[in-house]
Amino acid sequence: MPTDTFHLYSYFCSSCCQRIIIAAHLKGIPLEYTYIDLGTKAHTTGEYKESNPSASVPTLVVTNANGEKTIIRQSMTILDYFEERFPDISPLLPRGLQDRVQVRDLVNIIAIDTQPTTNSRIVKRVKGIRESNEDRDEFVKQAFTDGFQAYESLVMKQGGEGTYSFGDTVSMADVVLVPTVDQALLYRMDLDFVPNLKRIHSALKELEAFKAADWRNQGDTPEKFRVQDA
Repeated sequence: MPTDTFHLYSYFCSSCCQRIIIAAHLKGIPLEYTYIDLGTKAHTTGEYKESNPSASVPTLVVTNANGEKTIIRQSMTILDYFEERFPDISPLLPRGLQDRVQVRDLVNIIAIDTQPTTNSRIVKRVKGIRESNEDRDEFVKQAFTDGFQAYESLVMKQGGEGTYSFGDTVSMADVVLVPTVDQALLYRMDLDFVPNLKRIHSALKELEAFKAADWRNQGDTPEKFRVQDA
């Protein structure tokens, strides 16, 4: 591992931040943290927004031995950076082109089709339009349902017999899946309608990298949510 420092601006309940923490643990990348409290709108302050114009988390700042900084502002870009820079350490993408295509399809069902429509920014806008918690929850649950059904279907088309999303090796698909399923569980969703996805999620949650990234066990997790054995 190089002498670079990897500084993550994170928030405990962000599924996108959770992706980065999982991948970093899998690849043995040491992270330093600054916690950005979305609840107090710290992400909208001038200093942070100047470094990340989207006013979102995560942001990763990589500083080399010469003090030169690389700032990466999107979770999927950070995952790609990790994979391209450390391809031989717990690779998140298979070697074969066809296999990579299949993993990326799974990744994008979650990262493009599902998670963006369920993040807090969009959910707040839905509530602002409808002024109803029930409408908000129905909207979010339907988005999770559609995405998870698509994921389940694709896993089945690819065989559906592996321990994880694509065979018996953890892939980038798993890295993006678990945080989004964790978010769905906050809405008390029953996952019995996607048995393979439910099985995969349970298997992944037994791995140390996924335990370390659990939203209930971060440095900024409020005590009332914290679970010691998460």
